[in-house]
Amino acid sequence: MATRTEYMEKRMRMLGKSGFLKFTLFLILISYFYNVAVFNYSITGNNELRLYDFIGMLILYQFYQHRRVLLWFMNREKYLYYLWTFIRWCMFMMIFTFFISYLNGRLTWILRTTLFMYHFLIFFFSFVFFLILMRRVKTLRQLAYLHIIMVVIAALVVLFQHFGIVPYLWSELDRKAYGGFLSGILGPNKIVLGMVMYISLVTFIGLFLQKELRINKLMLLAGILFAMIALGLSGSRTSYVGLLVFLGYFFIRSTGKFIYMSVILGIGMMVISMYNTEIFTLIENVVNGRVFSKISDPTLIAQGNVDQLYEDLGSGRKNLSLMYIDYLLTHVYVVPFGSGFNNFILIGNSAHNIYLTLINEVGLVGLYFYVRWLLSYFALDFKRFKQLGIVLKGLVLATMVTLLFGEQLYVYRPVFAILGLFLFATAILLSPRYYIKS
Repeated sequence: MATRTEYMEKRMRMLGKSGFLKFTLFLILISYFYNVAVFNYSITGNNELRLYDFIGMLILYQFYQHRRVLLWFMNREKYLYYLWTFIRWCMFMMIFTFFISYLNGRLTWILRTTLFMYHFLIFFFSFVFFLILMRRVKTLRQLAYLHIIMVVIAALVVLFQHFGIVPYLWSELDRKAYGGFLSGILGPNKIVLGMVMYISLVTFIGLFLQKELRINKLMLLAGILFAMIALGLSGSRTSYVGLLVFLGYFFIRSTGKFIYMSVILGIGMMVISMYNTEIFTLIENVVNGRVFSKISDPTLIAQGNVDQLYEDLGSGRKNLSLMYIDYLLTHVYVVPFGSGFNNFILIGNSAHNIYLTLINEVGLVGLYFYVRWLLSYFALDFKRFKQLGIVLKGLVLATMVTLLFGEQLYVYRPVFAILGLFLFATAILLSPRYYIKS
């Protein structure tokens, strides 16, 4: 007689062969890269629905259909269980958001919060499905190739915009709010282009170094080079910091592989420069405009004056953080449990620091659940796939640092599907641990 574990494993293998589920996940991955609105409606003004809003209904339907085996899998893996715990806490804290929204006459905030939770569930359930499907190396390769293709397309759109071939793709409202920065199909906010390319770049490095996966090296190299170019053009200082932290971790943990990748990428960049030097001029202009021209005194770098550099480069984040700290100190009752998921009605705006934002919204309890989820990745054992383990942990560490400057691993509108792509990236780096030969 089969045990419950054997029965559930058999159900997961069957689910992993579902053609309809695979098709849905291909669509959801594409939707993480195409954030241009596909439907407009008006409740509070210019409101938009995106591709993942529609595909998400298929994800929820299939989760409901297979909820028994999926819940079993989620409870078995700590990184899934911890994130699921955080999401459930956020769902509970929505009660407070709804109540405060009602008292303040902000009824549309209830709809906004519900939509954000819908996105959270879409990204999480897709993550679970990705993990199950990519236990088969054939499916993992297919999704990796789709990921590369989408990065190349997104990067080309940005390049074509800089060359004047493709117009600005966002609304006039977005142009005014974000300075009309050229970011292709990913979003008007620089952070979206930057983080998408940073996450993708790191993921491709992991797949490139883990030769057992046998993913085409030329395609991976193309993905890495295009991601590097688009990241340079993003102007996202937060993403630059993430990449620098990752490279530092990677150098310490695997110096030989770091040098190996540096040589290969150096050669790749030289080849590109032989065909088009204008690309590097564009990147230089963006980096100078977004980083070096903002520093009040160049000697600050040599002096290591982090406080003043943060003042110069933080776009007002330091003041926002200090305002949040002051607010929390004068409203101590908020700190333990928070004031509600997606609720910053009373304070006026988010902190641009996920840790402070979460204390305000879901309290120290929610912050504990969230950080516990991220730290759980470091406890994973990668005996058979050492390079994937190093890259995954470097990605998580670097992203945790970037969260000091934003809420990119959350579900606010300006960050679109960055959380979904981050979860996909961790899934593709994790999945070989469950390898099923096909």
